[in-house]
Amino acid sequence: MRKFLSILLAVLMVASVSVIAFSAAGTEAQTATVTLKNIFGETVTETYAVGDTITAYTYLNASQINDGKVGSIHGIQFYSHDVLELVAECTADDGIASDDLEAMFPVTKDLTMASGHWTTSIEDPDMGAVYYNASIPSYGGFKFTSDESALIIANYKVKAAGEAQINNEMITLASSDRDLTSFVEDGEVLNSNFTMPIALSEPVSTGFAVSGTATSFKTNEGVDDVTLTLTGTDNNYTNSVTVTASYTGVKAETAYAFDAVPAGNYVLSVAKGNHVTREYEVAVSADTTQDVQINPIGDTNLNGRVQSNDGMLAYQHSQGDASKALTGYAFQCADVNGNGRVQSNDAMKIYQQAQGGNTLF
Repeated sequence: MRKFLSILLAVLMVASVSVIAFSAAGTEAQTATVTLKNIFGETVTETYAVGDTITAYTYLNASQINDGKVGSIHGIQFYSHDVLELVAECTADDGIASDDLEAMFPVTKDLTMASGHWTTSIEDPDMGAVYYNASIPSYGGFKFTSDESALIIANYKVKAAGEAQINNEMITLASSDRDLTSFVEDGEVLNSNFTMPIALSEPVSTGFAVSGTATSFKTNEGVDDVTLTLTGTDNNYTNSVTVTASYTGVKAETAYAFDAVPAGNYVLSVAKGNHVTREYEVAVSADTTQDVQINPIGDTNLNGRVQSNDGMLAYQHSQGDASKALTGYAFQCADVNGNGRVQSNDAMKIYQQAQGGNTLF
């Protein structure tokens, strides 16, 4: 041990103090409030979890005009694309009718022409839009005869938390009579003897629970908060929870939980003052248990305490002995100055901390 100390002292005469700053992230609400509006300003609103797929139903009941027989339709459905993304049921981005359109336009079906501005509308760059039109060259017309005659059924995925709008606008709506009598022309309602019922699907996904035990260790008085942050790698979910460690001796095993987490892949980051932040990969397809552990800075052997042996392990690594090389989280704990390498000055600081020098915390 004396030889070890003399080598370290020759390399580093003065130890610097490393201070680890800690701040707890706030919890973000992971829901979206979605409002669907028809051309008369009537609205319905639902709240969904991020990751949910929702359906917006817009119906047309024109039974009071020409027995519900419609000859020409030109409409737009705008949506908040910062919160919602359109599920691609329409592939006709060049305006050519596609079989896929039958799911979105059950009455007009393959006579529908849909242009493909799926992400940004021409009229408003802050909104996405579905543009559609349909006409029928006969007096039979499209039959919109009840409150269950669907004009457009659009599926959206909630990609971010916030408030979202789905707004229906009608440019042209005309009867199938000989004169194609308009009851909406250039966006103006000329004959209001029709209704446009609307509905949003019920929230179907409440997500899953991600929970477990967070193990950490006692360092300085008052450094007790453990912050866990869950971030989606294939969705826009992010959320943080902070729990307070309660110790048995120097060790704390503290329960944590995230609720309503959408299915997907995540990185779980665990942080605490005087500890080395650690990340875990978590796949969520059901309620998931993920126990985690973080260790103090300099705790190279991961036993929860900074001792002389931790300094020795760091020093042996710094000398290039492959059989003594540190890897993974142990390497991160030994790299006390955070420069991506474990060097003799790291070992010195660890040893001085073990001797009560407060060089790390």
